[in-house]
Amino acid sequence: MTTPLAKIMHALAVLLLSLPAVAGNLSFRLSLTGSQLTVINQGDSTAFYPAAYRLLPDGNWEQLKEANGAPAELSDGASLLFIWPDTRPLEQMSELERMQPVMVRFFDQAGVGFGQISFFHAAPAANRALTAAYVNGKLQIKPPDGGSSIRASWVLWPQEEGIKPIQLPIRYEHHQPPALRIDWQHQGSIPFQLDTGAGQPAAILIHETGQGYSMQLVPGGGLQGKEQRAAWLDATPKLYAASLIALVFGVTAMVMQFLRRPRAATKTGSAKT
Repeated sequence: MTTPLAKIMHALAVLLLSLPAVAGNLSFRLSLTGSQLTVINQGDSTAFYPAAYRLLPDGNWEQLKEANGAPAELSDGASLLFIWPDTRPLEQMSELERMQPVMVRFFDQAGVGFGQISFFHAAPAANRALTAAYVNGKLQIKPPDGGSSIRASWVLWPQEEGIKPIQLPIRYEHHQPPALRIDWQHQGSIPFQLDTGAGQPAAILIHETGQGYSMQLVPGGGLQGKEQRAAWLDATPKLYAASLIALVFGVTAMVMQFLRRPRAATKTGSAKT
């Protein structure tokens, strides 16, 4: 038989366990010296099976070779060295290559794949941005208006499939589609749509204009990390408050019942005497 005190302890345990967990974060600091790329994990969690890629002129991502072998784990504060194969002067590169886009891909401790895109020579921010956002799970980019100088746009994104792959036996293999170039003259007035994965990651648009290249950041769909949470954890603050009030009333009632029970037993014993 469960005692009132046991019920109280159980209720308190449920309250403590229902508090949202603080997830770790992962980010990387990169440096390029000659033919050596250094990747440092500056987050507070371990990255598993990390890999680095550089963007080629045709939009493909070329995986870089590790200088000292491929580790299975990169803990917080640890660094990893890669061989940078292109040591040409920037003047001999195309405008896209000069930005030196790099992607670091990795898995978290649950086996979910992520990616981070960085630039050593980023283009300036776009003065006139295109309308771009996630619609029904896909990245949608509306064509520029008639007065825009944007002729074409590169779309760069780290493919993130979310938690669906971990429902099957996990294969620690990175799959990153090429970056895509949109020729707006051929695209016409139809919005461009792209499936970047169930994780709906943030994307980067590099616009080709008559004045050179410019960059636009597109926020993610807001699912990164959220899809791994139980649905009830995303309840509104009002629901949290109502649940907490109900729990307080319930615990108070059990405490009062526990305190009254010995007194009631004493009165019963006196009446029988």
